[in-house]
Amino acid sequence: MPAIRVLLVDDYQAVLDGLQRMLELDETIDVIGTARSGEEAISKATTLSPDVVTMDIQMRGLDGINTTRQLKEKLPHVNVLALTMYGETMVRDAIDAGVSGYILKDSDYDRIIQAIHQVSSGGHPITPSLTRQPAMNYTTIR
Repeated sequence: MPAIRVLLVDDYQAVLDGLQRMLELDETIDVIGTARSGEEAISKATTLSPDVVTMDIQMRGLDGINTTRQLKEKLPHVNVLALTMYGETMVRDAIDAGVSGYILKDSDYDRIIQAIHQVSSGGHPITPSLTRQPAMNYTTIR
């Protein structure tokens, strides 16, 4: 089975570096690129054709929600995993924009890897703490 091709998007280089190092430890994931802005993410996704894009939600310039919306218009087959520090306040907007999953950056290594695999195979992972309220249950939003 080929490795999952992942494009990492975050406006902080330190976050990208740490996430890339972490993901490179897993032989089932191939980090094919990084982007520090929404515009760069769209350009690189168009060129690199990732299976999964990890998307920060709050970025300077074109934010992750609008980037996801534009990315899904251009490349509807690409799965987007929101990987962010913003909890309940952004879930609905992100899902409406087309993310397949939504997890928090403070998730442990195994949870992030699992979420990438789930999104790649058509799943919809969401941080459990965000599903406690019925209105935030991912399946009720879709």
